Amino acid sequence: SFKNFSNHKDNYINFKLNYTSLILSLLAVSCGSTSTEKIAGKSVRAKVETVRAVDIPQTYIFSGSIQGHRRSVISTKIMGQVLSVDVDAGDRVSEGQPLMKIKSDDLDAKKSQVKANKIEAQAALKNVEINYNRMKELFASKSATQKEMDDIEAAYTMANARVRAIEEMEKEVDDAISYSDILSPFNGWVVQKMTEVGNTASPGMPLLMVEDMSSIKVVLNVPETEIHLFTKNASIKVDIDAADIHTTASVTQISPSGRPGSRQYEVQADLKSPTSADRDRIRSGMFARATISNGVRKMIAVPDSLILKRGQLEGIYTVIPGDLTVLRWIRTGRTTDGRVEILSGLAEGDRVITSSESQLSDGVKIEVAL
Repeated sequence: SFKNFSNHKDNYINFKLNYTSLILSLLAVSCGSTSTEKIAGKSVRAKVETVRAVDIPQTYIFSGSIQGHRRSVISTKIMGQVLSVDVDAGDRVSEGQPLMKIKSDDLDAKKSQVKANKIEAQAALKNVEINYNRMKELFASKSATQKEMDDIEAAYTMANARVRAIEEMEKEVDDAISYSDILSPFNGWVVQKMTEVGNTASPGMPLLMVEDMSSIKVVLNVPETEIHLFTKNASIKVDIDAADIHTTASVTQISPSGRPGSRQYEVQADLKSPTSADRDRIRSGMFARATISNGVRKMIAVPDSLILKRGQLEGIYTVIPGDLTVLRWIRTGRTTDGRVEILSGLAEGDRVITSSESQLSDGVKIEVAL
């Protein structure tokens, strides 16, 4: 029995070894078949372009914002309660239109007092003037002394001075009262309302902001290293993406002094003749991009359509010796006239695939199409 058990065990082991050998043989045949197919695979016809460095315009891009030609922050010279606000942000206003009213009861009382003092001073001046003219006649006829003449002249001068002083005080009160009725300084739009009815206004406190959008400008922040690129009256390209407007502007102002913290200079440029439709789409504060060209520079560039994107990565298929494809990862820069600047990953003389008959992958044999 033990002998029979040993024979069965040996037969089982031999069967297992033979089965394993068969599986390994099949795998070997399978792998060999795949390798043979890959070597015998057909090549892909493709068009190839040799990379060359080209001269392109040197462009600089600056960010800025849109503003109306004139902007006024309206405040008051007096302190008082806001009685009424007749406009809201977004309202169109005309020059001289009432915008808000500030309580000025104390100024009205002061004006009444000044008016009464003026009447009194004018009456006193009239009386002194009569005595002055009478004294001049007496003095001419030797009926009045020099001292009497000097005294009446001094009184007449003082009365005149008092009337003029009260008139100036009246102008001052009228000017202050005029700030109780806030009027629009020009035709435009209310772009910001900074107070409400019942609030207390104080001298110099901003109340409203009015902007004239009849003409439009772009205000740019330019680094100190690039301010030399701007000259007055020069034309620059302006893109306002939010309004889908692409136009030009003429440089009107270049600040001679930069901000100490940022080392940036303010440049203003007026948009050239925007149409009424464009003006309706443009809003103050919109983001704008300005482009200026200065000279040319050498760079490697390829058509934008050749760039492949894999998430955050960008690549392009190239041809290496042996006419095999390799996907090379690159770093791109600006796009100019449909061609993308290659900052790294390609060198002059490299060959890139511009089109192919089928989908590409690494290691594919290329047959260059003429």
